[in-house]
Amino acid sequence: MCSICVRNLLWCLLALALLSGASAVAVAAPVASYTFDYYGNPVPAAQAYSLDVVVDGSSLGTTPLREPRDVVVSETGDIFIADTGNNRILKLNGNFQLIQVMEGFEMEGVWHSFNAPVALYVTERGRLYIADRDNARLVELTASGDFVRVIGPPQTDLKGALPEGFNYRPFKVAVDQGGRIYVLADGIYDGLIEFDVDGNFRGFLGAPLVRPTILERFWASIATKEQRSRMALFLPTEYSALDLDERGFLYVAEHNQVRRLNPSGTDVLRRNGFFEPIGDVPTAEEYRLSETIRSSSFVDIVARENGLYSVLDRQRGRVFTYESDGHLLYVFGGLGSTRDTLKVPVALDVLEDRILLVDRGSNRILVYEPTTYGKLIHAAIGHYQGGEYESSAKLWAEVLQHNFNFDMAYTGIGTALLRQDCFADAMMNFRLGNNRPQYSTAFALYRREVMAASFGKVMLGIFALMAAIVAWVKLRPRLKALRPGVEQQSEVAATGFVPVRNPQGYWASLTYAKHVIFHPIDGFWDLKHEKRGTMGAALSILGLVAVTYVVMRQYTGFIFNPRDLSQLNIVVEVISVLVPFFLWAIVNWALTTLMDGKGTLKDIVIATCYALTPFVVINLPLTVVSNYLTLQEGTFYHFLGITGALWTASLIFIGTMTIHDYDTAKNFWTCLLTIVGIGIVLFLGLLFVNVLNVVAGFISSVYAELILRL
Repeated sequence: MCSICVRNLLWCLLALALLSGASAVAVAAPVASYTFDYYGNPVPAAQAYSLDVVVDGSSLGTTPLREPRDVVVSETGDIFIADTGNNRILKLNGNFQLIQVMEGFEMEGVWHSFNAPVALYVTERGRLYIADRDNARLVELTASGDFVRVIGPPQTDLKGALPEGFNYRPFKVAVDQGGRIYVLADGIYDGLIEFDVDGNFRGFLGAPLVRPTILERFWASIATKEQRSRMALFLPTEYSALDLDERGFLYVAEHNQVRRLNPSGTDVLRRNGFFEPIGDVPTAEEYRLSETIRSSSFVDIVARENGLYSVLDRQRGRVFTYESDGHLLYVFGGLGSTRDTLKVPVALDVLEDRILLVDRGSNRILVYEPTTYGKLIHAAIGHYQGGEYESSAKLWAEVLQHNFNFDMAYTGIGTALLRQDCFADAMMNFRLGNNRPQYSTAFALYRREVMAASFGKVMLGIFALMAAIVAWVKLRPRLKALRPGVEQQSEVAATGFVPVRNPQGYWASLTYAKHVIFHPIDGFWDLKHEKRGTMGAALSILGLVAVTYVVMRQYTGFIFNPRDLSQLNIVVEVISVLVPFFLWAIVNWALTTLMDGKGTLKDIVIATCYALTPFVVINLPLTVVSNYLTLQEGTFYHFLGITGALWTASLIFIGTMTIHDYDTAKNFWTCLLTIVGIGIVLFLGLLFVNVLNVVAGFISSVYAELILRL
């Protein structure tokens, strides 16, 4: 009996140990990594960085850190930490051992203490610049902490150059290779404060642009003077982050926007990725991190080797790394209370290939090292930027073994294949990587190669087609003569009129669309008064429009088709054609009834359907042709598409004017009011649905309350 109890107890202990072990693993697991595909959907990705070292006061053998605000790494590998709450600067070696504590400096025999040092910068010469915020100054020291100089608030005799009542509180600093100093300060909306080599104020650089919305401009234009005074000013946001790259370009960030400024303050950042470098993409339909989707908010930025740059998002504690063209490489980090997560992230810097993150909430410095996956990406980027495409392709292939969702890897492999004249394989990889410009380049070369190899067959086919057309033109009259009703056809040739034996016939009504689109005034008149069109034929044309729309969505050439082909919903696509059509017909009928229009609802439906014929006639062949065009030939594609749209719109206008017997001016206002009416109907429909949802929720809550009480 005792042995059974002991055995059961052992099994219980083993189960508890396994459960606790599983729990420990779950807690220690890193935050899930991801990236975004071409359509803005988050897709899983391998971990690019993992936690290596945690630095705090205890590990350094000093008093606890207190609200650290910045960290920088010198060219020699020394690490400087702005321990803001303790008013000191800590100097560490590459092994994260404390070397020196700087609490101030001696100037002209007088000791000066730091007061809220919030930002640091180390030049290539080893000079340390400190933004001593509450002392309203910049302090320059040597790497060993010896005093060099103090740069006070900006001074100028130019009236209006500085804001009235300006209180200088610098919170970011950077120094270029020429010794020019750039500062971010609280309450400055004019960009970067620039000082020359001697510390003299030179002005502002790279002011953020103000982009008020159209609605804000509208309300400002109609508001009274008193109302405008109460409105929020159209002020640009402050820059929140600052760094310099190895070529002397300034990287700055505001909210979720990144800019790369040249010496004149012009933004030269390349944005060739699927999305601009904005951190998380909150517009993706399936992307739901919380009940309220909030965009990223960048608090720091660091320029890295090979054109890479990383930004720190304080909103969710994540680091986003981009390459020079703006493609997102990887994301890591997150908020939490575990050892490898952050509470209040405020700054980052790089130590070789490791990334240092400052967490003001937990008073720690977290050091992350790249995983094998991260190292492969860095190596592939290095070879790719250096023009070693074949070497980079091998590395990209290894990257894909860790993460097959990495689009840039396919582009890297495609580039190498393109240089080897493997055009078909390059096209496949560019398509997998959703790189349309490169795909177009490979396709143009592949098309030329195929045309050169099959030139004889192509020319033979063209001659055969031309011969078939000539034969058809010559034999067509004889074929017509063999049909009954040849007398009527002779009358057509003589008079130009088309007598129809059965005006209500389906096929005759359907083919009459050809006459309508080329002779709209005569055609629409016949549709209404001679009954040349039928409802069946009209609805068939409408059905063809819906089919054309679906075919365009799925089969337009890859270069010109940005849609996700796997997300086809035929019902939604058909409804997107039918709802606007019937809204136009009903609203137009309702308005013209009040405006002495002569057309009935049936007339409007038939005329509008026939007016949509060019959409089918142009876009179905254009969809086929789009698969054989390059990006440079896209002008032809877009020109035909616009031509079809304008042709269709003009036919709708003429058809409306003809069936209602309006003049041009009255018809214009009728069409305009119809469009406005459609907007009103949609608004009322959405409002009605919203009210129904509220009522349904209320009834559901009352029912639940009654059930609980009973």
